[in-house]
Amino acid sequence: MNRKELLNRAYMRNEKLNLNDFDYKMNLRIFTIEAIKQDIGKGDITTNSVLEKNEKRKAHLIAKTDGFVAGIEEAIWFYGQFDIKAKSLKNDGDEIKKNDVILELEGKEFDLLKTERTGLNLLQRMSGIATLTHEVVEKASPMLVAATRKAHWGFLDNKAVAVGGGLTHRLGLWESILIKENHLESLSKEFDSNVFEEAIKRAWKNKEKSNFIEIEVKNKEQAVKAAAIFKKYNSDKDYPCIIMLDNFLPEDAKKTVGLLKEKELYDYVLIEASGGIKPENITKYRYSEVDVVSLGYLTHSPNSLDITQLIIPD
Repeated sequence: MNRKELLNRAYMRNEKLNLNDFDYKMNLRIFTIEAIKQDIGKGDITTNSVLEKNEKRKAHLIAKTDGFVAGIEEAIWFYGQFDIKAKSLKNDGDEIKKNDVILELEGKEFDLLKTERTGLNLLQRMSGIATLTHEVVEKASPMLVAATRKAHWGFLDNKAVAVGGGLTHRLGLWESILIKENHLESLSKEFDSNVFEEAIKRAWKNKEKSNFIEIEVKNKEQAVKAAAIFKKYNSDKDYPCIIMLDNFLPEDAKKTVGLLKEKELYDYVLIEASGGIKPENITKYRYSEVDVVSLGYLTHSPNSLDITQLIIPD
């Protein structure tokens, strides 16, 4: 298995990020159906006070700024739960311009009004993440860019990252092994020898249940130690073994990669840089020779894409 295939196996989860997946649909339901229940509460007092008729009307969801759209499949499903017909004029990943119509809606007035905020929140957040990810991926190319578990909207955030051209990394604690500083500290209390060796040995017993095994390191010496252990277990080079360079400066990351090559350990591991990486400094990592950078920034600091819903006059 080559390096590119290992990277895709480790970081790509697109097969789960759609409505055919039970967990994904449940995640979507939490952030739409459950959210709208909280929003409506005992009833939409404004609509109930001001409007008497509940006629069928049409509405448009219109972009108020440029960007890349995400969440089309999810929005159509959401509106369908309230008997609103949604026709998409755009596809996920399409570049959109200000005043472009993204969706055409048709349904009862009361339903169009009560779903307005939640529907917009869904499209605005997912499109905002996709737009930010696209910008970051363009800056970082040819280096790969992945999200982290700092995803406030869970699977939906990860889907938006994927639409923007990024990788999704872990979707949850259940699907991959990532040994971090706190795991190693806890292990040191019960095992006072080489905690890196012991942690990887224990993790390797569960590798069939995991998409990858990754370990966080704080300096190049730890990186070499971890890579040497991975080499022992991953001699066939057919399983994604990842070393996370945590809070490494670009020049330190480059030196570490160089050292791994010098010691003939590079081919047995994938290299991820993470921690403190943002759009303004990501280009500095392009020359570090790491395989991928991961950014919590993609999902914890995006600006929502500005989209509005307007009911169309008869």
